[in-house]
Amino acid sequence: MKRALACLLCALAVLAALAAPRPAHALDELKNTDPDKYYILLDLRNQIVTVFERDENGEYTRVVRRFLCTTGRTELDPEDPEDQGTPTPTGIWKMGGRERFGKFANFSNEYARYWTQIVGDIYFHSIMFSARDVNTLKRSAFNNIGKNVSHGCVRLYVEDAKWLYYYACPGTTVEVSDSEPSQRALRSALKSTLSFAAYDELQKTFYDEPELPNPTAWITMDGARMRKEGKDSGASVKKLSLGDEVEVLLEGDAWVKVRHEDREGYVKRGYLSMVEGRLDTREDANLIRQTVWLMTEPGGGERIVKVPTDTSVRILETTEDGRYIKIEYWGEVGYLRANAVKQAWGKDVG
Repeated sequence: MKRALACLLCALAVLAALAAPRPAHALDELKNTDPDKYYILLDLRNQIVTVFERDENGEYTRVVRRFLCTTGRTELDPEDPEDQGTPTPTGIWKMGGRERFGKFANFSNEYARYWTQIVGDIYFHSIMFSARDVNTLKRSAFNNIGKNVSHGCVRLYVEDAKWLYYYACPGTTVEVSDSEPSQRALRSALKSTLSFAAYDELQKTFYDEPELPNPTAWITMDGARMRKEGKDSGASVKKLSLGDEVEVLLEGDAWVKVRHEDREGYVKRGYLSMVEGRLDTREDANLIRQTVWLMTEPGGGERIVKVPTDTSVRILETTEDGRYIKIEYWGEVGYLRANAVKQAWGKDVG
């Protein structure tokens, strides 16, 4: 009832005022809008990102770019029996939202340029800064490129993160592998030969066109929590009220990074509306219970892509025995067990 009332009030507000056009989304800045143009391989063993495009046979064999990176920490603390590391999750994923110069909601004084989402709270982004200011590049992050010491995200030199930001549009496939052959020579060749001081001056010259305004969204669940991480267990930043306006910083399938007043964090996609005056979520949306592989056949076949927890999906059909469902996700069509999906508040995908 409260959600319906909020929607009605929002609609009345639109009719009562001369509303400005909705701000352009960061998607408008993309230099590539075809999610099938590139295929990205993230090689955890060698700490190398390779971008492929199709050859004359339609196979992804042509190397477009290669980057050295820093991925999630896998070395465990022998003094801490509960330490599980912070590894970058393996699998095949569909890339999501983007942010030009973002703050880490879970850490103080940590920022990075050119975020592109891999899955959940895992992003490609530049090496870190201590403020939203190009003059605050962190020496330690620069020195650690090529080592697996991050909290799970994939750090890149600024110019490489910038390339992905503009060319790896939402829906681009990224494969995260820990079983690639050793490539020590290539890894060494990709390492910057510049000193930190020289590189720091260089990265300050990487300019962009003025950033487009971020979209606005409206909270549709009274008491919705803004969290430090995009998951239910993330620490609470603040409680939001029905009808609160928030600035959308980065939109993901399940969680949206937002700013409200002077605070930043993540809100469940099902608890806000991205469309002014209209509810674009539903209480019986089909959401993934837990990250699962999308398969080519019911109960088997080949793996297509992983679908993350709490992602809204469209069910196309159910098998006669009721055990499997056929769904669509980022243009991919495949099968899941029927019990892999739950009904809850989520994005209305039809």
